[in-house]
Amino acid sequence: MSKIMKITKPISLKFEDREIKLPIQLKDKIDKFWIEAIKENPNLYNGQDYVVETIIETEENIEMLIVKSNYAHYLYDERIGIEEEKYRCCSPWGGILLITEDDYFVVGEMDKRTSVPYYLQISGGGIDIADIKDGNIDIHSNIKRELKEEVNLDLNDIDYKIEFIEYPSKTRNAYGFLAIGKIQKAKDELEQHFETYKKYLMKNHLEIEFNRLIFLKRENALQELDALPNDQRPYLRDLIKEAKEVVE
Repeated sequence: MSKIMKITKPISLKFEDREIKLPIQLKDKIDKFWIEAIKENPNLYNGQDYVVETIIETEENIEMLIVKSNYAHYLYDERIGIEEEKYRCCSPWGGILLITEDDYFVVGEMDKRTSVPYYLQISGGGIDIADIKDGNIDIHSNIKRELKEEVNLDLNDIDYKIEFIEYPSKTRNAYGFLAIGKIQKAKDELEQHFETYKKYLMKNHLEIEFNRLIFLKRENALQELDALPNDQRPYLRDLIKEAKEVVE
């Protein structure tokens, strides 16, 4: 299971423009794995990814050093696993758990054409080159871009705060920066907004990441989540549990 922790000190993400150095044997295993992976799912794309190489934590702050890798490395680590910690592809990402004005948590169901069809997760994703500015990674920029792409909402219009960090576990290779944000839309309004946006994406042959939005009433959110048949990101249940207390 993933590990969700409250952020209690400043965290900075420093970037160095270089590739992580992997042993040749491991590279060969990743290459063979990727060949089979794209046979099973031709929608996969081995794009640029990023990995947390080192972490320095003091009493005052946490500094993470980020370098480059690729999606094949990430997916191999996620599905097969890499024993040596220094070679794992623990990628930084940002996401936001939305709360409607009538008190629903908003979860996205991934589209069937994505790498994790019908999985449940919050709006968010991995960092992009656009999030790197002057040697630093801007997680707020990351969350803003992903929210716009997936749900067509502007982060500037949302009262939000990055509250939690997801640390890697044996089954989840990620450092997630998890925000909670209240939007000025009720459930029905947001649902209609998203359906209109999805029709626009389909009409213009653009990428669809969420098949639909799922709304969980805050007081019963965990029970409603557990009743769903979908697989879900490992952090999701812990995040909703913690968020229920934050918004009390």
